Amino acid sequence: MLDAVLWAFGENGFDGTSVREVARRLGISHNLIPQRFGSKTDLWYAAVKHGFSHMNRELVLEGERLGDDQLEILRGLLVRVLELNALNPSLLRIINYEAGRSGPRLDYIVTNFVGPAHDFMENWIGKLAARGMIRKPPAGLLYFLINHGAGSLFVFPGLAARLHKNAKKISPKTVRKQAEQIISIFLEGLLPR
Repeated sequence: MLDAVLWAFGENGFDGTSVREVARRLGISHNLIPQRFGSKTDLWYAAVKHGFSHMNRELVLEGERLGDDQLEILRGLLVRVLELNALNPSLLRIINYEAGRSGPRLDYIVTNFVGPAHDFMENWIGKLAARGMIRKPPAGLLYFLINHGAGSLFVFPGLAARLHKNAKKISPKTVRKQAEQIISIFLEGLLPR
């Protein structure tokens, strides 16, 4: 249920999402959602928490799978972030929507999810840079380049279709290939010269 709600908020924004319409699409009573989650605002918070919890679990699993090479872990996690955004762009769409309005929902996203990820990345990149493995970009710049820059290829399909000839042929395999290409280009710029 929360995946469908997350999708609705991602497609229509908070203001354009109707809880009654979400219930109709799910084939459930429109009273079930408020009974289970409360207000539309409470539902939004539950859906966003659900989406970020899923993303965090996926990234932890990917990090464990990648081994000990710090640059390979960085590469693999950045690729996985792009993959997750491509396969379920709702969170990034919600962030884009809320970032254009500012307010308590954006504060919630930044305080609970984006901010901690930013701090983690800032610390990790700082350690890699201190060892001379990479040049140190600001973590905020990294966040925007990866999520809102490269992620736009997957989050804005109308624009991507006009600028990228294979944008309509999205599959997990093509997403992986495109994410790897993007991260390779990005990481080459971070390597010390």
